[in-house]
Amino acid sequence: MSFLRRLISADRKKAQEGEQAKQHVAIIGLDAAGKTTIMKRILRSEYTLSKPTFGVNIEVYRYRTLEFVVWDLGGHAPIRKTLWKKFVTKASVIVFVVDAADQKRFHLAKEVFYESLANTDPNAPILFLANKSDKEEAASTLEVMEALELHKMTRGERPFNLFRCSALTGEGLFTAWDWLVDVVSKDSSIPTWHVKIYAAAIFDANAKELDHAIFGNPTQQAKIANAYRESIKETERFAKQMRDYNEAVTVLEIMNDFQLVITKNKLFVMGILIDVNDPVSRVLTISSRIFESIEMDYLKGHQISLEKVISNYFPLDAIS
Repeated sequence: MSFLRRLISADRKKAQEGEQAKQHVAIIGLDAAGKTTIMKRILRSEYTLSKPTFGVNIEVYRYRTLEFVVWDLGGHAPIRKTLWKKFVTKASVIVFVVDAADQKRFHLAKEVFYESLANTDPNAPILFLANKSDKEEAASTLEVMEALELHKMTRGERPFNLFRCSALTGEGLFTAWDWLVDVVSKDSSIPTWHVKIYAAAIFDANAKELDHAIFGNPTQQAKIANAYRESIKETERFAKQMRDYNEAVTVLEIMNDFQLVITKNKLFVMGILIDVNDPVSRVLTISSRIFESIEMDYLKGHQISLEKVISNYFPLDAIS
């Protein structure tokens, strides 16, 4: 029995026994669209470009409460004609990646997508990622939607959405994946808005620490002490690695129970430690608001207090 069939059979058995089965995700798109770089960014927080995929990369990982088996399928023509149908037919989720800066191949991307659509589960959600949107020559969201003729699809038939993103900086990726998790899980117990902020640390663009904060009572703080120290170390590491970028984002799993969401803008790099099941997209909104609120004080040379800003602006998110 092939590896693909073993995975499918094992998950069907889990479903019959009442356990939550893994979601099978086929990530497709033309060659050089950035599929492998996107998956490495989400799965392993790697910040480097990937080599072309000539075949299939298979990864098993967890994001929030769901487990995913991701099939990263090479986008060259021979692979599209031989392997795509086999995997796409079995997928419970489809991710279609288009290079937003490669407008000359939009027509080909559209043709390839609709050819693949005929082989998919009619109920499988589709996440469209307009990658490389950080480039000056990248098309707008509307231009990508028109090029792919997404008006032909109706949300009454299956859920779908399109997000602009950058595989290199991580921008847009985690908001898109949060949408996918919420659509696939359909679990009302999964947090979709507020998060639980356990700790935070902020550095300047040169990786100099400006402030850090830990929330909760002393007992809670003691429980997360190791994760707190790890989050500060990882935020500093990210700040050093991403010095050449004005904006970037990544998410790391810390000690199985926490997520560390690290965001960068031109002036700051901030890491926020939250629960492993919390939505990253909410933290991105929080980070943006914090950056705005402290920028003027920072430029004036005033002391920055993360604890004060988070407690004042986001009292429902900070644990007490």
